[in-house]
Amino acid sequence: PYSSAGTVTGSPPPTTYTDTSPSGASTPLVYVSAGNGATTAQSINSSTYAAATVTLSGAVGDEPNALQVTPDGSKLVVAEGAAHQVQIVSTATGAVTGTVSIPAVGATPSEPNAVAVNPAGTTAWIVDAANARVYPLSLATSTLGGAITVGAQGDPTAMVVTPNGAQVFVADYRSHQVSAINASTDSVTNIAIGGTTGTPIALAVTPNSGHVYVADQANSQIDDITTSSLTVTTTIPVANLADNDGFIANGGDPNILAITPNGSKLYVVSYVGGSVEDITVSGDSDVLADTIALPPGGVDGVPYPNAVALTPNGCQLYVDDYDNNKVDVIAVSTDTVVATPAIGDTGDPIGISATPNGAAVYVANYYDSTVSVISTSGNTVVDTPGTGSGGSSPYAIAIPPSSYYYEVAGTHGGWTSAASSPALYTLG
Repeated sequence: PYSSAGTVTGSPPPTTYTDTSPSGASTPLVYVSAGNGATTAQSINSSTYAAATVTLSGAVGDEPNALQVTPDGSKLVVAEGAAHQVQIVSTATGAVTGTVSIPAVGATPSEPNAVAVNPAGTTAWIVDAANARVYPLSLATSTLGGAITVGAQGDPTAMVVTPNGAQVFVADYRSHQVSAINASTDSVTNIAIGGTTGTPIALAVTPNSGHVYVADQANSQIDDITTSSLTVTTTIPVANLADNDGFIANGGDPNILAITPNGSKLYVVSYVGGSVEDITVSGDSDVLADTIALPPGGVDGVPYPNAVALTPNGCQLYVDDYDNNKVDVIAVSTDTVVATPAIGDTGDPIGISATPNGAAVYVANYYDSTVSVISTSGNTVVDTPGTGSGGSSPYAIAIPPSSYYYEVAGTHGGWTSAASSPALYTLG
């Protein structure tokens, strides 16, 4: 059920309304994986913060993208690198419903360490980082498709599925390219990044599926791939992206790019540079609009941002400052830091995610074995589920999206049209 209320004036009246919250919607669970070889994950009730254990047969990969929830929220897909398998968990019961082995290639065991689910919720794409392979996994039958050869990734692996479900992009850090997979045919197009020197470390896709942005760490630039032609059409220099101090070998943080839900802004976060770059994106036009310096503090006075999360309404950007145990909150409208709530001791990289209703942001505190819950209304930590709530050394966070259905009716005077067919909009 859904209702709409508001005051309409003018001729014609505005098309903006104040909406009430849907009734009957379930409270989403927040899934947190445990690192250090633990064979469990945790589900945290986003209303009561009560935690429950999800028992697995293999250790979850120590990757922020080792967990994914299907768009309908019914399944949790877990990549278990050390166990060479993927498990599918029913979110309704917490029980494992499918275990799929990822095969070795010759004498090299597999290492599934990244998952991306298509928008239809029918296929999970699995990266075997040890053998530079990608596999489609049918979630209906728990059946693994044929191996798709890509380039050598870094650690962790960056991978995105376009919102229309047509393409899968994988950052091949050590092969200086991005592999574009046609989801219908499994054919691969390799796109060179920075010639023979590029190191694609992060990916982000626009809501309309038209562009994929690539962070090239070696050349301190962002490459804009047009998905229709599978070519780099624009390059934006971003000086602070470079790893000049040699912190990251063979890979880095695949969570340092974020695109606002309306597709108008791309945020680039630099771990070494200690800043956030705001790039205005519009079609094939990309312009570096602003550089946001993050506040110092904590251990050595230098900010080290390593993970980001945008609220679903696109109003606030949350940036984890790894070395200083805080989160910097940026107002998207002004590109200013508006709050810096203190959190626990995170890892690098780390899981951070917003709930679909935008009410809270969850941060996995790896070294504290806790999870910080930040209220987005006051940007304060409202709860920190105790030791073990996120499992031992919590690393990844996955929150099911929420599906909202709209039926639209027009009114004029005493006349009201019939309601339209339901339209689905997914938040999160």
